[in-house]
Formats: sequence, C-alpha cells, structure tokens
Amino acid sequence: MGAPMMAVTLADALAAADAMRTRGEDPQYVAHWLLRMHERCEQLENLLRLTERYLVFGMPEHELAEMEQLVERLREQEFAADDDGAAQTLPL
Repeated sequence: MGAPMMAVTLADALAAADAMRTRGEDPQYVAHWLLRMHERCEQLENLLRLTERYLVFGMPEHELAEMEQLVERLREQEFAADDDGAAQTLPL
C-alpha cells in the first residue's frame, strides 16, 4: 500500500487554485475550472435554498426578485461558457 493521502479540504484546494491563477501557473485551466465550478455550485445551492423557502412558505416580492436574478446570473454564466453561444438550459 502507498503512503496515506494528505487530507486536503475544499478550502485548501480553492486557495491553491487561486494561487495558481494568480501566479499564471494554470496551463491546463484546472484551477480556473475548479474556481468556476465552485462558484456555480454555491449559486445553485443558493437557488435551491430560495426555491425550498418559496415552496414551503411562499415568497415576498423581494425574495422572488432575488431568485429571478440568481437564475439570470446562472443563465448568463452558461451562455458565457458555451463556445458557440447556444447553451442548453432549462426553461425556467
């Protein structure tokens, strides 16, 4: 058996990715995509939280507007990530 794997937390991985990007040492764009996917995951978690609250309690106009803005930001990111400009998104 090999040496035990070093315990690396998500925070450690994100800090290392950020340092790689800062130093310009990301030739395969691994750090770039880790940071981007982490940001997207956080936004999707926020959308899920807002959606759950809406389904359980209903939602005042302010929170509904916040949810719509979050969905729009997620769509913009999807379009920006798509090379040919024709992203496949759910019709929300």
